Amino acid sequence: MPADRQKFRLRNYLAVALVGMLLLGGSAVWGINVAIDRAVSADARARAQDWARYFIETLPDLDALVAGGMLDNRQAQVVATAAKVGNVFRFTLYDPKGNTVLESDAAQFGKDEDAEHIDADAREIVTSKRPMVALNDGRNERNMPALYAEAYVPVLWTTGGLRAIVETYVDETQTAQFFKTSFTALAGALGLGMALAFGLPTLAFLLRTRQNREVSHHVEYLASHDPMTSLLNRGAFTRALAARIAAHNGEGRLAVIYLDVDDFKAINDSHGHEAGDDFLKRVARCLAGVCGEGDLVARAAGDEFILALTRPTEAEIVATLEAILESVREPLSVNGRLVPGRLSAGLYVIKSPDKDVEEAMRHADTALYQAKIDGKNRLCQFTDEMEGRMRARRRLERLVQTGLAEQRFEVHYQPLLAAASKRCIGFEALLRLKDDAGAYVPPMHFIPIAEQLGLIDAIGQWVLEQATRAAALWPDPMFVSVNLSVRQFADGTLVDIVSAALAAAGLPARRLELEVTETLLMENSERVAPQFKALKALGVSTAMDDFGTGYSSLGYLWQFGFDKLKIDRSFVAALDVDPKKAREILETIVMLAHRLDMTVTAEGIETEAQALVLDTLGCDQLQGYFYGRPGPADAIAPLLLRAAMPRETVAAEQPQAYARTG
Repeated sequence: MPADRQKFRLRNYLAVALVGMLLLGGSAVWGINVAIDRAVSADARARAQDWARYFIETLPDLDALVAGGMLDNRQAQVVATAAKVGNVFRFTLYDPKGNTVLESDAAQFGKDEDAEHIDADAREIVTSKRPMVALNDGRNERNMPALYAEAYVPVLWTTGGLRAIVETYVDETQTAQFFKTSFTALAGALGLGMALAFGLPTLAFLLRTRQNREVSHHVEYLASHDPMTSLLNRGAFTRALAARIAAHNGEGRLAVIYLDVDDFKAINDSHGHEAGDDFLKRVARCLAGVCGEGDLVARAAGDEFILALTRPTEAEIVATLEAILESVREPLSVNGRLVPGRLSAGLYVIKSPDKDVEEAMRHADTALYQAKIDGKNRLCQFTDEMEGRMRARRRLERLVQTGLAEQRFEVHYQPLLAAASKRCIGFEALLRLKDDAGAYVPPMHFIPIAEQLGLIDAIGQWVLEQATRAAALWPDPMFVSVNLSVRQFADGTLVDIVSAALAAAGLPARRLELEVTETLLMENSERVAPQFKALKALGVSTAMDDFGTGYSSLGYLWQFGFDKLKIDRSFVAALDVDPKKAREILETIVMLAHRLDMTVTAEGIETEAQALVLDTLGCDQLQGYFYGRPGPADAIAPLLLRAAMPRETVAAEQPQAYARTG
């Protein structure tokens, strides 16, 4: 019996021990899981808050984006890069009321099944103004990691008010696995009870502290560096340059340089944005390779870079920049295709130790702007005279940019006469621009700027609409002639624009004449030819303008089948300088055009002597100040009345009298 009792007690002991071990084991597992969840949640909260701080500090014009919900180019670049930072793989920005402003990748992840879920949580943050973190199992969700945290972080003003809300999705899969492995090993080494009581929270704290320190260092790095190129960003560069200017003792030369990739959009369009990014990285490597350790190198934004160089002489600064430009000119191979590259550079040498850093950077930017105007792919150094020219140019750019909206543009009309009858048979539409004082800006000044700013399409369409609308009120068959820019052929929509303008005005196509220059055909023959053919199919008349100033190629006259040839005014003016030679050239041009069944117009006629020679040579149409100056649509009524007069009445009048009506 005692033996049986002993066996019974042993069985009870083993059972209790087993139960105790199971309870301790279960408690250990429970404790580990609780500790892991808490550690992962704390880690996610820290990552989310650090990432939100980085995002808010890096994103330009946050408040404008929150208010309007529209990304500009600089903001789009930050958004495209932000989701690659740290463990954040998706994010959403809300306004202070909890409404969605932007989602980083709605197309990839799709809409939330619970349409009100995100907004409801955001509205909860609106009330509490406290961060909120939730762990989620993503193994059964599309495009989600196995474990992720959804964290809402309020962005507060210094006064405590809510500025915005940032929702981040943080991948915590590896972090959870790391904690699980570490906690389990520690629990086995130190004992289950001690680990649960002291070890795990301590380890979690130490691990979280270390990770927070690493995240903080990473965020600090991103706050001062460009993520793509690892160069300084504009803010860090500005601060470093200010310190360098303040410490400069006058020994050697300190210079600020702006660099810009020429035609970077063409690289993106032709080879793709990935190739564009690779090219920017290549530029960054070239800059870092040529510049020394003591130089400041930064990516300002987009395809623009900034340098601060200190050298004994200006000549050495220039030599460094020329080496940079030369290194970038080496083509980059992308998928077997060579991507050529060129840089424009603007240089400003700081000569005064108390120079304001923003002023120094502005001067360098002005020099870069001048380099672009001068033809790109070059270095330009700032001068005081340049600043005045740039101010004038920027004023003119503002006039062009606001010209349509502020009704600064006008269309004036200059008469064209039939040489035989001296009757007005049409008008050339000429674009005019008024400045702030009401004076007219010469077209040769503002039209190239409109082309460079990419505004000539909109302006050209407006001129077409105005000209066709005005011509529709003139007696049939009077026509209107409109000049076309090469840029208007760029996107292939010109034919539709012309057709729409004719239809809207109710003007027959035969009463519209379109003028192009030979230079346009030379530079863009393949692009222009099919559109030119389609324009002629509409029934409009075509004219080659400024004939004689280019190569005067017979091939273009034959290939494009022009209806009219306009002799450049320089040949007409030459009649007053070298009458014999000018007359021979004019006679040859007229004969050539007539042999090709083309009408000939001589423009720039200013004197009676010129008019008589051109009439004698057989020019079909005459144009110039001698017959009438350009004027607004409401000022050409006398010319329209004269065009409607009987032919014998017009023939009895003197040409000079007609000139006075212009």
